[in-house]
Amino acid sequence: MSSDLRFEQVMKSIDVYGRLAFGAQCVAAMAMIAGPLLLITACILPWFVWDDEHGRALLAMLGGWVFALAVTAGGVALGAFAWRWSGDWITEWYGYAVGFGIAGVANAVLAYMLTSTPVPIYVSFLSMIAAAFVAGAIVANRLGGSRVLDRQIEQRQRGQRALARRR
Repeated sequence: MSSDLRFEQVMKSIDVYGRLAFGAQCVAAMAMIAGPLLLITACILPWFVWDDEHGRALLAMLGGWVFALAVTAGGVALGAFAWRWSGDWITEWYGYAVGFGIAGVANAVLAYMLTSTPVPIYVSFLSMIAAAFVAGAIVANRLGGSRVLDRQIEQRQRGQRALARRR
């Protein structure tokens, strides 16, 4: 009986790690979406702000490139780090679609908060990162392959019942 409890405990902890990993991957997707957008913005915006001062515009553009590359690299690193705890179901197409969908919505709301609301910048970033993480962790439990734990427990119990009947 203790091995059954241990099995369930291990499987439930894997399920929790998978949900947390998917939340982290949603945050990583936010960074991977924001990086190229920041790069494009860094290429265009400085020339409109400092049209006559080419030195300042060039410096701002290069600084924006470095920032965009750092954000993208951070997103890739976080995604790779969280991937090791994610389940196989996360690597299916719907896992990617849902993760990038959550990240896209979070980035759009973040852009709105930064440009159109009086919310402080750090509160905007923290609230959207937390919202993407929590949404990913909650939604991860509802994706198709996440029901593997319930099926495995049910199959194990059926096998034990059949074994008990044979005895």
